[in-house]
Amino acid sequence: MARVELTAQRGKIEARIGEDTVLFKSSGAESEVGHWPTEYILAALGSCFSGTVFSYARTKGLPLEKVMVALEGEVVSGPSRIASITMEVEFLGNLTRAEKEQLLAVGERACTVMNTLKRGVETITTRLRD
Repeated sequence: MARVELTAQRGKIEARIGEDTVLFKSSGAESEVGHWPTEYILAALGSCFSGTVFSYARTKGLPLEKVMVALEGEVVSGPSRIASITMEVEFLGNLTRAEKEQLLAVGERACTVMNTLKRGVETITTRLRD
């Protein structure tokens, strides 16, 4: 199970992820330090996809040396959300076109974050702490 603890106050939003502290921007909290939460969604997608591809390449003995990913998300309102994501992927290594297409397909099929974004989260439960 993944777990993150977050503290938000005017001017500062911090998320504790393991031993690390990550800072977020928010116009509502008047915080300009860190990154926008939507940027972290894109980064999570790219890192999950890349790690999935590397894992597959290793098990298949493919000479994958580097994965380069550029992501853009279109943020819309009504309700506020990322409506679409474009992900451009480049695989570096002595790979054939067929191997690159295979890596792309595996990343699209097996990446946990991509599957979550494509299929949606089944349940989000919010409750007040005592």
